[in-house]
Amino acid sequence: MRRAVVNLGSNTMRMEIYDEVKGKMKHIVSAKDVVGLISYTEKGILSEEGMLRMVDALCGFRETADALNVEHICCFATAGLRAVKNADEAVQLAEERTGIVIQVISGEEEAQLDFVGAHIPDDVTDGLVVDMGGGSTEIVHFSGAKSKEFISLPYGSLYLYKRFVKNIIPTSGELQKIKKYVDHQLGKIEWLQDVKGHICLIGGTGRAIVRLHRDLYKRPAEPLDMYTFPSPDIKNMENWVMAHKKMGAKRVLRVAPERIHTILPGLAAIGRLIVHTGSASVSLSSGGVREGYIRKTAQKDKT
Repeated sequence: MRRAVVNLGSNTMRMEIYDEVKGKMKHIVSAKDVVGLISYTEKGILSEEGMLRMVDALCGFRETADALNVEHICCFATAGLRAVKNADEAVQLAEERTGIVIQVISGEEEAQLDFVGAHIPDDVTDGLVVDMGGGSTEIVHFSGAKSKEFISLPYGSLYLYKRFVKNIIPTSGELQKIKKYVDHQLGKIEWLQDVKGHICLIGGTGRAIVRLHRDLYKRPAEPLDMYTFPSPDIKNMENWVMAHKKMGAKRVLRVAPERIHTILPGLAAIGRLIVHTGSASVSLSSGGVREGYIRKTAQKDKT
């Protein structure tokens, strides 16, 4: 069976298409649209323009799926819709216009699916899976092959940018405000201080950070999935971009142009997580919540 999974995120909407063969998923193609739902949200209300932009992206995904003979489409929304008061209205409009059924999942469900779909290096036995999206951050503490604790935090890289940054590149003062806010949120997590292992990043912010790392540290040939580097490099990258703002902006535009405004808030937030946990290394997983969701859906269809 050919399946598609669509993720309506706060910043980016993505579709992944797979062939299910003998219980295993073979990836066929990806598609994305940087919709930025959070930018259409004011005082907890998603505007009509934002709803129509979401519908337009879904129609494009539907056309691609139909052209590739997809037999089953599943779609879920994360913080981009669960954080708005008129989510039911937005979902109803999108379902009527596209015929795609949308499930709005909780932050806890998102965190659990992140862990199911994550690719963690074989030599890592303890640590965190961290999915920083546009409007939320999911953190899962794992030990061995099992998740132990998980939490969804009410900030993502785009949220931090919108709340604290006036121009494209944050000032030093704005970065300090971001760090203070993130410290406050992380300080509420009682079990976090006991985590000393590895950090596995998931999502667009993580991909942008790794692309920048490959560029700055001259490792361009290495694949993104399970790309690993020492955790102090996060702070070093933040410092370098801030010290060389014009050149830093050019480097970000070269490797992740759609993240020019959110990569520094993302680096600052991940950096504070490293300070709170003392994690020594960081990696990137190309698998995450979408892979976890489609596995769950395929298993449910068999029962």
